[in-house]
Amino acid sequence: MASTDPEIAATAGRTLEPPGVFESTTSSVSSAIPNKNPNEELPGLPRLNYNLWDHKLKLFLVGGLLLLEGSILPIILFYPLWFATDLRHGILFAIITSFFGLVSGLEFAHRSWRLILKADTYRPLDGKRWRFDFTHITLSIGYTVMTGILIGASIPHEPLVRPLAMPLPLFFIEVGALALATGLMAALGMNTTCKVSSVPKGEPIPPVLLTFIEDVVAVDGGAGQSYRRRVLERYKVSRKFRALIKGLNWFWGVGCILVGAGSLAVVWTVPQVIGYGIGWGAPLAFTVTWTFITIFWVRRSLRVEKKRWMADLRRRSGQHVEKTTEIPK
Repeated sequence: MASTDPEIAATAGRTLEPPGVFESTTSSVSSAIPNKNPNEELPGLPRLNYNLWDHKLKLFLVGGLLLLEGSILPIILFYPLWFATDLRHGILFAIITSFFGLVSGLEFAHRSWRLILKADTYRPLDGKRWRFDFTHITLSIGYTVMTGILIGASIPHEPLVRPLAMPLPLFFIEVGALALATGLMAALGMNTTCKVSSVPKGEPIPPVLLTFIEDVVAVDGGAGQSYRRRVLERYKVSRKFRALIKGLNWFWGVGCILVGAGSLAVVWTVPQVIGYGIGWGAPLAFTVTWTFITIFWVRRSLRVEKKRWMADLRRRSGQHVEKTTEIPK
């Protein structure tokens, strides 16, 4: 007698799957495809766990003070004191130079303290206590050169105005040269000859921009070793993130070289009082412009990266479903 049970009729003519196969497959696929929550970590894509807007007060305060000290203050002090007072020029530059390093020096001392703490919270991965990160060494060289120029050019009875306009352009040339050199080395697949922050000796050298980001966010931003680990993992696994870092590295490297060399050329060819303003003002205008472009570039690139990562997850999940639900012939 033929059965009239609808469940039996529905399964007639096909091979029955063991209990739970479809349920487990559906569950694995749904867990592999992320939802639209931007704060949720995507499978396989390390989250950086650091949002600049969560630290906007410190960002604007410290960033504003550094811009004031490193570019705005020398200009707004120089021209009124030069043209509107009878101060001896040596005293004038002594006043201006006294402000240099006030904010940056305190910030430098603060990051030095964090790096030499007994706990290795802020140090590079596998880093030793008395070995600073790559950014710290770069800043040390730059600050030493800049301070030496400011002191040496201020010593004569009549200070040397043109050399006193050189520190910031030279610092930009230093940073730009590092960016271009490491960008080329990364493109050629060269390895590091020494430990570069958290990148061990013998590993592929990353663009210096990645190293700067790692060091500044980990130490100055307080994100610690967790961020160092995540940003390096993100760089390794995500092609779009690598492309973003490499593109920005060239963008800032070429820009720094151009503004640094261009400012130096202007400083030594125009009247000294005009050259002084160019030497301290042009890098400021460049930094503001490049920063705004970088913000939009990064936000757009990270959105594209996540969309493509999700699309790739869905594609691979779909292939997995087809394989696991295929009916044997």
